[in-house]
Amino acid sequence: MQRSQQQTKLAGSYSGSLAVDHALAGVGGAIVSTVAFHPLDMVKIRLQVDVSARGEAVLGRAVRATKHVIRTDGIRGLYRGLGANLAGNCASWGLYFAWYTWIKEQMAGGHTPETASGISTLSPAQHLFSGALAGALTQCMANPLWVVKTRICTTSPKDPSSYRGLMDGLWQIATKEGIPGLYKGLAPGLLGVAHGGIQFMAYEEMKRRFKNSRPDNATGEFSMLQYALMSSSSKVLALSITYPSQVLRSRLQQQPKSTLTSLPSVATATAATGAPRMVSYTGLLDAVSKMIRAEGIPGFYKGFGPALVRVLPGNIITFVVYERISGYFRGHATHTSI
Repeated sequence: MQRSQQQTKLAGSYSGSLAVDHALAGVGGAIVSTVAFHPLDMVKIRLQVDVSARGEAVLGRAVRATKHVIRTDGIRGLYRGLGANLAGNCASWGLYFAWYTWIKEQMAGGHTPETASGISTLSPAQHLFSGALAGALTQCMANPLWVVKTRICTTSPKDPSSYRGLMDGLWQIATKEGIPGLYKGLAPGLLGVAHGGIQFMAYEEMKRRFKNSRPDNATGEFSMLQYALMSSSSKVLALSITYPSQVLRSRLQQQPKSTLTSLPSVATATAATGAPRMVSYTGLLDAVSKMIRAEGIPGFYKGFGPALVRVLPGNIITFVVYERISGYFRGHATHTSI
C-alpha cells in the first residue's frame, strides 16, 4: 500500500514552484558539465565551421585544431569562451527545464505533471510537444549568447576583431549588426527544437519503463548507471536526427565575411595549420546549397564525433546532477502539489 501511494502521490515543490525547482536543478547540472568539457566543445565548434574538403579524417582535423589552439593561445586557449559557454548553458538548461515543466503543468490541467518519485504522468506525444515547444522558447531567448560563444570559440584573442568576453561580444554585435546579428542561426536552431522533444520523450518513457519493471523500488530513485544509460541513449537518438541543424547554426553564427577576411589565422589557413577555414553565407538556404555542393551530406555531420565525445559524458553529468538535485527537492518539499 505504501509503495502504491508513493507511485501515485504527486510531487511537491521545494521553492514553491515545481518549474523553479527543475530550473535550479538544470543550472546545477549545466555548471558541472560545461566546466568539465568546454575544450571539447571548442574543438567541436571549430570543426563545424571548417569548410575543409570532404575526405579528410575527422580525428586528424580534431587533433590539428586542438594543436592549433594550444600553439596559438596556449592551454588557456582551450578555455577561451568559457564564460559565454557557461552563460549560454546555464541560461539554456535553466530556461528549458522551467519551460518544459510549466508546459507539462498546463497539459496536466494546471496540476503537477509528475509523481513524488519523479515519474511523469503525461503521454509520449505530450512529452514530444512539451520538449519541442520548450526548446523553441529557450532558443529564442538564449540565441544571442550562442552567437557570442560561437564567435569567441572560432577566433584567437590575438585577432584584432575578437571579443574580449561575453558582454563585449553582445555589445559589439548589437552596435555593428543590430538585433538581426544577435539572432543569426535562429532559423536552423528552431529547426532543431525537435532535439529536446525527441530526447525527453525517450528519456521520460525509459524512466517510466524502468520504474514499472522494478515495482519494489518504492522511492523511484535510479542508480547513477541507470541515469547514465537512459540519458545517453536518448541523447544519441536525438542528436543523430537533429545534428545537421547544429552545423548550420554554427555556420551562420560565425564572424561576418568582412571580419573573416581580415583575420590572419583564417586568411592563411591550410590543412596543416588546424585553423578553421570559413566562408560567409547570406542565409539558411545559401548555407545548405553551398554545403551540399562543396562538402556533400557528410558536411552536415562535421564535428559529430567530437560532439558525441563532448555531449555524452556532459549529458550524463548534467542529468545525474539534475536528477540528484531534483530528488533532493522532492524529498524536502515544503509546498504540497495539486
